Amino acid sequence: MKRTINFKVLGLLFVFLLVVSASIKAQTTSYYFYVQFANKNNSPYSLSNPSAFLSARAIARRAAFNIACDSTDLPVNPSYLQQIENFGIPVHNTSKWMNGATVLLTDSSKMSQVRVLSFVKFVEYTGELIGPVQTPSQKAAKKITFDYGTAATQINQLNGASLHNEGFRGKGIQIGVIDAGFTNVDTNPCFDSLRLQGRLLGTKDIINPNSNIYSEDTHGAMVLSAMTGNLPGQFLGTAPDASFWLIRTEYSPTEYKVETDFWCSGIEFADSVGIDVATSSLGYYTFDDSTMNFSYADMNGKVSRASRAANLASKKGIVVLVAAGNEGSPNNPWHYIGSPADADGIISVGSVDSIGTPSYFTSYGPSYDGRVKPEICAMGSRSALVDINGSTVNGDGTSFATPIMAGLMACLLQRYKAINPNPNIWALLQSVFKSGNLFTNPTAQLGYGIPDFLQAEQNLLIFDSLRQIEKNNFVLAYNSTFNTLIIRLPDGSMPQNTSVKIYSITGKMMVNQPVTDSPIVLRTFNFAPGIYAVCISENEKTETKKILIK
Repeated sequence: MKRTINFKVLGLLFVFLLVVSASIKAQTTSYYFYVQFANKNNSPYSLSNPSAFLSARAIARRAAFNIACDSTDLPVNPSYLQQIENFGIPVHNTSKWMNGATVLLTDSSKMSQVRVLSFVKFVEYTGELIGPVQTPSQKAAKKITFDYGTAATQINQLNGASLHNEGFRGKGIQIGVIDAGFTNVDTNPCFDSLRLQGRLLGTKDIINPNSNIYSEDTHGAMVLSAMTGNLPGQFLGTAPDASFWLIRTEYSPTEYKVETDFWCSGIEFADSVGIDVATSSLGYYTFDDSTMNFSYADMNGKVSRASRAANLASKKGIVVLVAAGNEGSPNNPWHYIGSPADADGIISVGSVDSIGTPSYFTSYGPSYDGRVKPEICAMGSRSALVDINGSTVNGDGTSFATPIMAGLMACLLQRYKAINPNPNIWALLQSVFKSGNLFTNPTAQLGYGIPDFLQAEQNLLIFDSLRQIEKNNFVLAYNSTFNTLIIRLPDGSMPQNTSVKIYSITGKMMVNQPVTDSPIVLRTFNFAPGIYAVCISENEKTETKKILIK
């Protein structure tokens, strides 16, 4: 067929393209820097008045777990932030737990003024932003029934129906979802009951407070569907009665280290509004600027600020779940879990298919210091989900295994609170880990394997009563697969003047060191098979336990 060309239209198109290309060239580059403060001196906030910076629910959660407010709860000193802003440097977000702030500016030379401030410990370049972001939208409504539909396989694989059938579907439990955006959650029919029942508690966009979080990215919406999506007769998530906060910390177009600081701010916000469970399908290891890259040696839970924040969240009574990552393919040079999946005290979630075979992509552990990672797995190959238009679909990734697991953890936490108003995170996690099909022989790819939530519920009753009896004792765990001995102090406590000594059966001292963190993770490659005495001393008071190392 012959085609004709309208030169007038072509000319207008050419002018349009010139204008567009000129506007693209005119876009400015802004730079992110992380500012680490040295202290929180002279803060207007006080631990004697936590209601000034924590919600009543957050304070109540700490009281339920018998966790005292500490200096990490105090906000960053506002006078420090003001002094930085006086240089014309906008503060983008802060992290009270890390005691730092992220700034975003176009003239990076201004940071030289910040570096010399007496209260600044260091300044670190963490990424860049080119061009603008987005704007707002609206809502809809429908109703509810309990029929798993396409989600039946992934829920039954974990024996999750056992909790649901007892009436534990997450009611009264608040879940913070930390992700990249939540497209159409305000209009998608699969979230009708979430909106109508007032269980969509609010949103927070750390990246751009003025944006519309419901049009930023599709990923978080599909993650949310795994937990609370409801299409009668077609689909039902793992925590259909839970309540949710939606938090955006991931900027999809680029990947810079600054996003680990956004993650810190996101988990802190979640804590401040009083969430019980946090789930995040984000992970970091390499960046657009390779000088920022993490190494596998950094995956010890103590290097990345996001990992340290995840650990702090667990110590403040939050059940934290993080996707292990999708780097396990034999062709992938990285291969391992990322941050914050390497954090201690949390649940890192790997992926299996519908018959329990490891997904080809699921990332490998252990953490660099030898802890079992990922701890447990759920169905991340062809996970049942609901897309942004309200249609049932399938997706692959630990991104989806994680919220499937997070929903059931919320249901188990609801069950736990019904028997003990002062629950213990360690007992909760151990009850689930112990129910894993690989608990006695964890692997680098699946950890303790696929948990059984009926068994976990039964374990929980045992662990909780055991904790009441032994709450003053330390806990020993030996992992022969990774040649690692883990010593956990009571309820994760960290007494002063504490040391650990380990003796062989012949009396030879194998270890003698101060305790600077809990848990204590020790490699046992140089230990001959046999029985060893582990002694924990605190202010001249010593407690000893024996353990068999194979």
